[in-house]
Amino acid sequence: MGRIQNGYEMKMRALLGRVRPRLLDRGVELLVSKARSLQAGTGVSEPHALEQVYNRLRQQLNRWNQFKHLAACRPEAPGVLVENPKFLCDAGLGGLTRWLRAAGYEADWIPDVEDSALIREAQKRTAVLITTDSMMMERKVLRDGHVRALWVPPAFRMHEQLALVLRELNLPLLQPRCMQCGGSLQLVDKEAFRDKIPPKTFLWLNEFFLCQKCGKLFWHGTHWDKIRQQLSGATGHGVAQVA
Repeated sequence: MGRIQNGYEMKMRALLGRVRPRLLDRGVELLVSKARSLQAGTGVSEPHALEQVYNRLRQQLNRWNQFKHLAACRPEAPGVLVENPKFLCDAGLGGLTRWLRAAGYEADWIPDVEDSALIREAQKRTAVLITTDSMMMERKVLRDGHVRALWVPPAFRMHEQLALVLRELNLPLLQPRCMQCGGSLQLVDKEAFRDKIPPKTFLWLNEFFLCQKCGKLFWHGTHWDKIRQQLSGATGHGVAQVA
């Protein structure tokens, strides 16, 4: 069994485990078989076929849970918000880290670190650990949920990994953070930074943002338009504006 299939089997088993099926292993086998048929019939890659089958299962279970909730007639208290998660990515996910910051989330990555040290750091930071290593996901501390973790296929491109994380955790786009360091961006008076802004840019733009961590100055130029298009493509929604 390859690592890609192994990773998806763990994800499928975790989803099916929520409804306590009597034949859990058989259910996973059927889902993997569906992915193989999809791959043979459409020509998509193995990870993309597995992701489609897994995502379809996730949507079905979400609808089932919503039905159960309505049937129980137990309305939740309105206005209760869950704190936005922080992320810690493994050594191969530096690009994803930057784009999670662009999506508005605190994210960091540590290159050249052992798995145990990375897990301890995620636990210390109370961060969601994101990894491309399916073997790491088999560690008991991750399996039992003591450290929240999410596996993303290494074969996925960066924007596909970003879409997977946002979709899997049902996360909206927030106000962007500095992609370089992850600091928050604050709107500033452009007159105070005239000497740091190109003259033509100073004339045609009025909104400039200062990173509260590294001090870098940002503005919504053509580069930002490309970033916004990537984020919109990852979620199918518009991008929150910096305020």
